[in-house]
Amino acid sequence: MRFVNADGRSGLLVDGQVFDLERASGGAISSDPMAVILERAHWDAALALHAAGVAEGGVPVGDVRLGPPVPAPRAVYGVGLNYKAHAAESGAEHPSLPAIFTKFPTSITGPHDPVILPTGTVMNDWEAELAFVLADGPRRLPAERAFDHILGYLCAQDISERMTQFAAGAQFSMGKSFDTFCPIGPAIVTLDEVPDPLRLRITCTRNGEVVQDATSDDMIFDVPRLVEFISSVCPLRAGDLCLTGTPAGVGVARKPPVFLQPGDVIETEIEGLGTLRNECVAE
Repeated sequence: MRFVNADGRSGLLVDGQVFDLERASGGAISSDPMAVILERAHWDAALALHAAGVAEGGVPVGDVRLGPPVPAPRAVYGVGLNYKAHAAESGAEHPSLPAIFTKFPTSITGPHDPVILPTGTVMNDWEAELAFVLADGPRRLPAERAFDHILGYLCAQDISERMTQFAAGAQFSMGKSFDTFCPIGPAIVTLDEVPDPLRLRITCTRNGEVVQDATSDDMIFDVPRLVEFISSVCPLRAGDLCLTGTPAGVGVARKPPVFLQPGDVIETEIEGLGTLRNECVAE
């Protein structure tokens, strides 16, 4: 199943058509995307509707605005230095534990929305990332049970303002949480459509030039290990997002460094999940 936020309403994306879940279910499924994610009965009803097949009432995906499929998560976890090649380009050792930080939920934006570069900043950077959406779960969830508490995967961009990020020692959450600094989407893709999350190709282009190109098997800590570690501290809640880290190729590691400018277009593509396309604009 591919779950989308279409014009602010919950929907299914099937063969290039978007089907409104409330209408297709005769009112049984909420039109609110967050309600579907938060209420397991609504999510399960959407899965059942998708399995049964929806054939009428769809509109071309190009005729709707796709918003963030998780518009208001409680928490957005990020993972630093989780790709071997990215750790190497950063001059860092492989961490012994996942390096978790948070992006504030107000940074969430849609898959085709503009990224606003804040006034006075000059070191805005890209970070293409595989993300996953959690379902409710306990604390101290073992890795072998992690997939029972994941709703699906999606593309994400961890836009990072490096001056703020590295100010006063380390301000990761602040530097990564400016408005619009977390494009996500275009859909939540359920696990049955992603046979192996550790074999996905991840690319990022800036103005058509490939700046990141890797596969997720370069991760240091895989998805189950991340779920296990996060849940050792925080109980899992439906709609929580985790961005799993970025591959090598970020702007700050280039020689000389390269950063985003107004007018730049960044495209983030993950095999089987879709593409984000975000134009950078001045605040």
